Amino acid sequence: MKNEIIESLEKIYSSINNYVNWRHCHECCGPIIWSEPEEILIRKYMFQHKIKYIHWTKEDFLKNNNKCPYLQNDRCIIYPVRPIVCRLQGNISGLKCKFSSSDKLISEQQIESIRKKYIYLIKNTDSVNKFYSTKKL
Repeated sequence: MKNEIIESLEKIYSSINNYVNWRHCHECCGPIIWSEPEEILIRKYMFQHKIKYIHWTKEDFLKNNNKCPYLQNDRCIIYPVRPIVCRLQGNISGLKCKFSSSDKLISEQQIESIRKKYIYLIKNTDSVNKFYSTKKL
């Protein structure tokens, strides 16, 4: 079942543009949340790469300028399995990057397709209302 979840998630991820003009400014790399299917993928990757799972307190985030704890040495250490919210950053109008042009945003039709597939995955893995975060609650 886990492999099927990962395959479904990777299909969704592959439909998201990867051609935004990234400037590695990391302005969007703050506290993030992700779904249970993403948790499976992230945990697997972290285990394989011996990466420690990180939860920061509010104080930790403040001390680190509200940057994501997985942003280390100016790079995302979970980049290959980064959550969908990170992948959509700079690709949709609601998460527009100030450094990218609006002609490279994902179309509303593509966004709707991604949304439907993502919701379908969450519902079919009994993951509704099961979310994870870099922030201790």
